[in-house]
Amino acid sequence: MRTCIGCRTTLPQASMVRCALTSEGDAIVSRTAAGRGAWLCSSACFALAVKKRGFERAWRRPVGAGALATLARTLETTTLDMKDLSSAGGFSGETTPTKG
Repeated sequence: MRTCIGCRTTLPQASMVRCALTSEGDAIVSRTAAGRGAWLCSSACFALAVKKRGFERAWRRPVGAGALATLARTLETTTLDMKDLSSAGGFSGETTPTKG
């Protein structure tokens, strides 16, 4: 179970998108990238997370406006519709086994 950084809803990890911050400070969408993840459940939650500074809290460091703008463009192109997360490396219609 993961908590959306925008709306604070708790959902299974397979139905959410994980955003991560690279060592260079670039924000990316990836389930396997190293480091702390920030989870979103819908495209509407991205704007809410930016407003509430959810990315900075999740990643425990300041996040530049450029990194957030890049992340917004990435999320738009990967269809953060939550009905088809397969392009974002997530839900493909099947349940994903998780630890524990």
